[in-house]
Amino acid sequence: MPDSSRIAVDVIVPVYRGLDDTRCCIESVLASRCRTPFELMAINDASPEPEVTQWLREAADRHGFTLIENEENLGFVATVNRGMEQHPERDVVLLNSDAEVANDWLDRLHAASRRRPRTASVTPFSNNATICSYPRFPEGGPLPNGWSVAALDDVFAETNPGEQVEIPTAVGFCMYIRRDALDAVGLFDVERFGKGYGEENEFCMRAAQAGWKHVLAGDCFVRHAGGVSFGESASGRQEVAGQVLREMYPAYDGLVARFVRDDPARRLRLAVDLARLARTDVPLVLHVSHALGGGTARHVRDLGEAVDGAVRSLALEPARDGEGRIRLFRPDPSEGLDISFAPGKDYDLLVETLRTAGVDRVHFHHVVGLPEAVRDLPARLGSPYDVTLHDFYFFCPQKHLQDKDHRYCGEPDVAGCRACLQQRPAPGNLSIEDWRARSSRFLEAAERVLAPSDAVLDRMVRHFPRANLRLAPHPEPERGEPPEVRARPLAADEPLRVVVLGALGEIKGADVLEEVATKATGEGAPLSFTLIGFGYRPLRTVPRSNLVVTGPYEEASLPGWLDRVRPHLVWFPAQVPETFSYTLSATIDAGLPVAVTDLGALPERVSGRQWSWVLPWDYKASDWLAFFARVREEHFIPSQPPAVSTVSGRQPDFDYHDDYAPSARQFRQGAPQVSEFVVLADRLMRAERHRGGLWRTTRRALFTLALRLHQQSWPRAVFHSLPDWAKARLRRWLMRT
Repeated sequence: MPDSSRIAVDVIVPVYRGLDDTRCCIESVLASRCRTPFELMAINDASPEPEVTQWLREAADRHGFTLIENEENLGFVATVNRGMEQHPERDVVLLNSDAEVANDWLDRLHAASRRRPRTASVTPFSNNATICSYPRFPEGGPLPNGWSVAALDDVFAETNPGEQVEIPTAVGFCMYIRRDALDAVGLFDVERFGKGYGEENEFCMRAAQAGWKHVLAGDCFVRHAGGVSFGESASGRQEVAGQVLREMYPAYDGLVARFVRDDPARRLRLAVDLARLARTDVPLVLHVSHALGGGTARHVRDLGEAVDGAVRSLALEPARDGEGRIRLFRPDPSEGLDISFAPGKDYDLLVETLRTAGVDRVHFHHVVGLPEAVRDLPARLGSPYDVTLHDFYFFCPQKHLQDKDHRYCGEPDVAGCRACLQQRPAPGNLSIEDWRARSSRFLEAAERVLAPSDAVLDRMVRHFPRANLRLAPHPEPERGEPPEVRARPLAADEPLRVVVLGALGEIKGADVLEEVATKATGEGAPLSFTLIGFGYRPLRTVPRSNLVVTGPYEEASLPGWLDRVRPHLVWFPAQVPETFSYTLSATIDAGLPVAVTDLGALPERVSGRQWSWVLPWDYKASDWLAFFARVREEHFIPSQPPAVSTVSGRQPDFDYHDDYAPSARQFRQGAPQVSEFVVLADRLMRAERHRGGLWRTTRRALFTLALRLHQQSWPRAVFHSLPDWAKARLRRWLMRT
């Protein structure tokens, strides 16, 4: 411990519960390499956990830090006040016991406190610190995958040295307070804020009224677990404290909301995002896709999980802003990078961003909705690229080989395709010959063109024989060996329960399902139908109908739905060739009998499987009813499985788990200088500010309206009644202005 006369700062750690977090916090402070003389002061607020008290006493004896023990529980506010009163000549850092520091963290906070006159408090960045959160702003979240506190703090220190941003309030998990501000303003308000929450905000508002400022240190990061001391009572305490704070300072909510909307710290976060992307030796792959979700988005996510740790991912897709922008973001949910670019105007800036970030390879999943220039990104970057095929867009502008009635077109000759495009023109009004010629140039220049099934590969080989086509089934990281197929028992007087899954459009057979269910109802057939999902339009579920539509579902809830409905048979009435089908994967994983149409990848995926039928895709409703009646009588009631059918096919010659990461080779020559990240972040911010548009103006108006409503009691109550995910999504939508 330094000489007491030289100590500049008391680091105060109030402790109530949570041994593991407390140990981590205190040990991280002891291990930090700070030049600023400080005294570590742990205050045990009569912890109800004996193991916490015992460890604190033993650790204080062993390491020589100061331990103060409250004889009775005083609550958080009175406890930190007690700590701040111990040495009236020193600055203080209030550090929650569920925080973790690293490196020379205190030196940087101390320097930030002296950089501007009348700075009352300094807060570092953290993963869970509302307006000081990184990378998920403002809601917070876990640490970015694969990053330690020390490594992340090191990037902040290197990228944003000496940078700071004025904030409306400190965040109390790690709050540096200058002693002269404490002397001028006073300690925390114990009477109003009792056991915790809101006390640091009230102090900051009181200090601001006296002319003091509060800053976010752009060069420091401290981890915060959040909620350890208060546990389940946290949300209630926060709501009460918030109400008291609003009564004392009516402008408080508006100050914080406007800070989040204007987000002056975005530049600092963005520079760190870019620095982190280029910092490690793991290859960086840019995934280019559409913004329509579905199986393509699922594949990108699964691929990221399959190669996690060996490859990092960026994603580029159309922005859903009504203004034609494109969006660059990290698909990892623990990340927060999200930048939009105006097509044409910002194209060079996009290329520079990708080059500075260190993109090693581009992986195209789709180009619909994207400007033509996106196809030239690999050439601009000097990188190789892959293409994964999720439909047939490269040789058919209709994507799924559907005709005007949304059924399989039969793949006519060139004359037939010309006739189709006269009724439904291709983007850019290209002829079918020009469309395919452009696709040929693009696919033949790709290092690999990856087809998820034989059905896709066969068609693409016919149209693009010179492309390096490979058979590469989609990776599905959570899947193991499929279980044995078992048919549920069916009594003679029981209806056959048939289930259809997913978001059902016309090409997926929504109209077929409705027609078959309606006909079955009219004929009194012993059949019931359930769509676990929804149709592209409301399907006919009139009284006495045997069709039930559950509505949208979360992917993770599908096994639960299948358990509740207990289907005998899962039906895939696809009217166009499928390329893969994740809902079929879920059905196979559930060990359920299936009936599929004889188009695309579905037949090959059930090849050699028990209790599986492949039927003509163009069956009429009467044909389907006859099929269901037959299998009910001949197979389900007597529990007699049908003969197993097999479809011959190639063996895959590419495996994402084994072949993808090693081939994502790096082509970069040296890493960018730190200054490049800061300069680029500035340019990106200027480009964002200069973009206007109706959509941005509208959202800012909605933000102002939402702020006014939130200051009234009943709209605020409605907002707080929403689930956390809904509140976070609404905040993000309103703040992205």
